[in-house]
Amino acid sequence: MKFTKDDLQGMWAALPTPWKRNGDFDRKTFAGDIARCCKAGMHGLYSGGTTGEFYTQDFDLFSEINETLVKTAHAHGKPVQAGCTALDTAQARKRVQRARRFGADIIQIALPFWLQLDDQETVAFFEAIADAAGPTPIVHYDTGRSKRRISPELYQQIIRRVPTLWGTKFGSSDIYDVRLITLANPGLKVFVGEHVLASATPMGATGAYSSVVLINPRWMIEYFDACRDGRWARAFEIQNQVCRLFVAFGQVFVTQGLQDTAVDRVFGRLTGFLKCSLQSKPPYRASTEEDLRRLQAWVKKNMPEILNGV
Repeated sequence: MKFTKDDLQGMWAALPTPWKRNGDFDRKTFAGDIARCCKAGMHGLYSGGTTGEFYTQDFDLFSEINETLVKTAHAHGKPVQAGCTALDTAQARKRVQRARRFGADIIQIALPFWLQLDDQETVAFFEAIADAAGPTPIVHYDTGRSKRRISPELYQQIIRRVPTLWGTKFGSSDIYDVRLITLANPGLKVFVGEHVLASATPMGATGAYSSVVLINPRWMIEYFDACRDGRWARAFEIQNQVCRLFVAFGQVFVTQGLQDTAVDRVFGRLTGFLKCSLQSKPPYRASTEEDLRRLQAWVKKNMPEILNGV
């Protein structure tokens, strides 16, 4: 399938990796979840971020997950991003080359995160990733977990050397920073969190990498469409719903201190859209069926409108 820069927009589903009880990858469930996302009309899918627990995957497991992702999504006509983050350049390049061989439409990557990179090391890293990716475009996962962020000016330097850097997954809620990035880099596609998409769209944001879309795809696709079309009353209504939901899960869950993937699994299971288990990889704690039941009860009581069309 042909993928262009104009296609890099919209609601892209962030997929949890399903595990069996013994901790093995549940390929059948993953393929089913991918197919369900594609049929629901999402603009694209990705794995290999925090939600997908890339940090738990050796190379063989990374390969199996991404082969399943690409093959299944492409069979349904949907583009995919393969998260290829690793602890050093050589490991990251190896993942990029494997994802490219499978046919991933985009490489998504964060900076190596154990030690903080300086500007020169950062530019060199992107050059090395681009060399491994060839013509396959790149999206940077700009997260504080990499111990540094990339400034608008540094993005300019990188793009001059790496024109295949098409986008950034912006890992902050500072709307003014989105504007600074898009002013300095008007061709760069900027994806933000669902909780700020309406606010960030007039600043130049073009979409979201979303776990909330796994609750009710129709609801989140409507959100993107309202932002794109300038229907601001509806866009901000949905943004407020998302923010209320984010506050609620911290209040209603029995299990406290959950990391991203544990919460995202509850979102996916909230309406039964995903079939993955709630299990995540130790040492990080998993959410529980009680957490799921409590959030389901809260949503039914306080925000039943978000269940429409599920």
